[in-house]
Parts: sequence; structure tokens; C-alpha cells
Amino acid sequence: MATVSGTNMAKALAPTPATYMGPEFEGKLHTIVENYTFASAAIGTVVRVGRLNKGEVFVSGQITGADLGSATTLQMGDLKAAGEAVGDADRYLAATVFTTANQKTDCNALAGRGYKATEDMIITVETAVEEATGRIDVVIIKAVP
Repeated sequence: MATVSGTNMAKALAPTPATYMGPEFEGKLHTIVENYTFASAAIGTVVRVGRLNKGEVFVSGQITGADLGSATTLQMGDLKAAGEAVGDADRYLAATVFTTANQKTDCNALAGRGYKATEDMIITVETAVEEATGRIDVVIIKAVP
């Protein structure tokens, strides 16, 4: 039977501590809980729902939403905190339809899973396709140093 190590475990076991990744391996988890109620919000409405500070790692997220409209989509991404410049609009969740009451969707896009912020970032949820009406609840779990 072969024994192997995952990426972070291998770095933690490496002989030089410079390869140790920090919060991704045995870090502390912080949870952000946020909600927002859209009232005929226009396409492209951006809602700030959390912060990922430099060195913190996005572990997981979820959006639970009302039936927001007949074709309303949401995506979760980020902005650079300095001047709120564009980061990646769908780093954590690609545009997903929210047309079912109490729909729970994991924010689990490959680009965002395990993303380590190289600068302070603001996590956002953005509407698309049509205006949105209804409440969303957001949970974000991040690893911190």
C-alpha cells in the first residue's frame, strides 16, 4: 500500500519551514454570515458580503436564496479592496440561476476553492440576466493565519 501526502501536508512536512503554507494547513477558521434583500435590484447590482484579507484563504461558501426571479442569476467574486478595483467577478461561484425558493448553492468554483488572497479583497455577490427581488443569506468560511 502506497502512502502519499496531499499538497499542503507535503509542504508542512518539508524540511524548510519556508514552504509551510500557513492558514491552509492547520489554520483558524472564521465564518462570515451575511444577508441582503433585493428589491427589484437591477442587473449588475453588486452586494459586498465579506472581506478576505491578505494571506487569508477562501475555504467554502454558500448562498441560500428566495425565488429571485424567473431567470435571475447570481455570481460570487471579489473586488480589490484598494479602490474597489475589479478582482474576479465569479472566482467563487459562476453565474447560477436562483429561481427556486430556499435554494442552497455551494460557492465552490475551482478558481476560488483554496484561493489565498495576495492583497485585501472584498467578496461580492452580483446579479445578472434580470432584476432580482428577494432575500439571500450568505455564509463564507475562510482560513486565517
